[in-house]
Amino acid sequence: MLNPLTRCVQEYALPPFAQLRPDDYAPALRTAMEELATDLAAMEEDLADPGADISWESVMDRLEIIDDPLDRLWGVVTHMSMVANVPELRTVQAELEPEVLAVQDKRAQSVVIYKAMVALRDSSDWNLLTPEQQ
Repeated sequence: MLNPLTRCVQEYALPPFAQLRPDDYAPALRTAMEELATDLAAMEEDLADPGADISWESVMDRLEIIDDPLDRLWGVVTHMSMVANVPELRTVQAELEPEVLAVQDKRAQSVVIYKAMVALRDSSDWNLLTPEQQ
């Protein structure tokens, strides 16, 4: 049976809050962290290629897609820890927070992605982007 948190991320649906159990959180978060790490490595490899396509879609859209599952799941954990503060959930949050932050830090501190963002900013396509995108 698919974890209800994993399913809600895959389906872009709201979490089934009434059905969630404390043991649903860690597996869903670990899966999301593994997927983010794998997808980030692939993105860095693609962007490091000298002939890489540096565009809004290949950099910013792709980052949004990569970040979304973990961001959404971690948001559920932090929300639930505030509204349903039970010891099991506090334990999951305390155990996984360093791992979540490490994955997010790796993404935020990626030199390859930074260089791609600079290249996007310096490209002629920059002027074609909306003010919100810039």
